[in-house]
Amino acid sequence: MLELSDGGLVMLAPCEVYLDPDKYPSLGLSLERCDPGALQWARNGKTYSMSPFAGAAGLLPFPVAQVVESDPLGEGALSEVLLIGPLGQLLFRHIMPPMSLGIEVTQSGQAPNKSFKPMPLRGTA
Repeated sequence: MLELSDGGLVMLAPCEVYLDPDKYPSLGLSLERCDPGALQWARNGKTYSMSPFAGAAGLLPFPVAQVVESDPLGEGALSEVLLIGPLGQLLFRHIMPPMSLGIEVTQSGQAPNKSFKPMPLRGTA
């Protein structure tokens, strides 16, 4: 869910796109305006609520200077949206079935996050 500067909400979600009836559906992204009621939903008696994505907090507010839509899989469906702003980039991609949305946050002038790399134990050679 993205909140626009006018307070409007846009849901960006992975979806399947049927381009050829003789083939499996392609991976795509859907974009649609929605109301604040979409921020909360109930399933099996439990209520869920969306919350801000902490990984993008350093970029907010995020003025969008450019939007790049692409099909890196070459399937003919929009499966990647890149938002470029003065503070960095937000990349949204349908990464694989079943309906998984990948989000990559890049801040301008920031060194890559190396926290995922294994570190040697202290006191070892």
